[in-house]
Amino acid sequence: MKVTLGLTHQCNLACSYCYAGRSTKPDMSLSTAQKCIDFALETLPAGKHLGLCLFGGEPLLRFDLVREITTYTYQKANEAEKTVQISITTNGTLVTPSEIDFAADQNIHLCFSVDGPPDLHDRKRAYHNGRGSFDNVMRRLELALKRLDTVQVNAVFGPDTIMDLPRCLKFFVDFGIPVIHLNPDITATWPNDLRPKLQDVYNQLAEYYIGSYTQGHEIAINLLDSKMVLFIKGGYDVTDMCAMGDGEWGFAPSGNIYPCERFIGEDENSQYCLGSIHTGLDLERRCALRLQRGNHNPVCCACNFNKYCMNWCGCTNYFMSGRSDMPAPVLCAMEQATIQAARHVFDSLVNAGNDLFADHMYNYVNAGIHHR
Repeated sequence: MKVTLGLTHQCNLACSYCYAGRSTKPDMSLSTAQKCIDFALETLPAGKHLGLCLFGGEPLLRFDLVREITTYTYQKANEAEKTVQISITTNGTLVTPSEIDFAADQNIHLCFSVDGPPDLHDRKRAYHNGRGSFDNVMRRLELALKRLDTVQVNAVFGPDTIMDLPRCLKFFVDFGIPVIHLNPDITATWPNDLRPKLQDVYNQLAEYYIGSYTQGHEIAINLLDSKMVLFIKGGYDVTDMCAMGDGEWGFAPSGNIYPCERFIGEDENSQYCLGSIHTGLDLERRCALRLQRGNHNPVCCACNFNKYCMNWCGCTNYFMSGRSDMPAPVLCAMEQATIQAARHVFDSLVNAGNDLFADHMYNYVNAGIHHR
């Protein structure tokens, strides 16, 4: 089960695609955070794993709260005999050796938001005065890579940068980043003329991936790895799919409850607000939300890619098509291109008998089983 705590709406950057809002509302209090953690552990099904993400705004603006939440979470999880993995998604600009040591000591996963080389990163991820944040972030990312066993990056690409994804991937690998997340800007307007170009872009990512494993270098790329796991499993099952209002929760700093952190924004989305941690869940809204999740496009049912396609993600669908149960045409094109590129990687490395790739896939699948 995934739970995200939005610790603050505040941020020292002014990223152009930010979906966290620019609200001046108060930060999350410790008592509110404790109630959210109690709720998460109480509703966590037996035998399941809790993934707790500390988010913002920029969560390290409230590193004091991060410390207190971490102590409380581990204490309560231990008492309940439940397992939890804490992660922090940060813009990286405030990461210091102190925060890195804390992450190492407390087994916290750090994920840096970095969009690639300086010309790509600074285009969207700048300070309020317009100055790019690339140099500052990369210095701190380098420190984290030297100290932590696992460091991840999350790169957001848009219509103006998607053709640069192969260059972006090479940049990350050359820098020594082992786990790379490439995610589309779901709030952008994606022109139709990009759709025919997607397959070539993803094929270039696939060839780079194959070349890396052929040369004995292990990398993890969410776009491809997530699909290749599905080839082994035989497709998405019910437990993989978006459980808006049931198996995933996003808590605003106020304590308002959302089905996903992407819906928090300015904390004024009454349509997707499911109540408050202080007053309880709104059962009527929760039931209504259940009717709006999944995929209600009949065309998808007959598609050969359906069982491998992420057409069921409520927040992605909502921001790209306006409906949480209806995937946008550009998402369809992206998913088809990704699935075909991943199939090429999978078949190529399996047929080549690449042991490094086999071990990588085994560890990926095994970790997924144990973290549900």
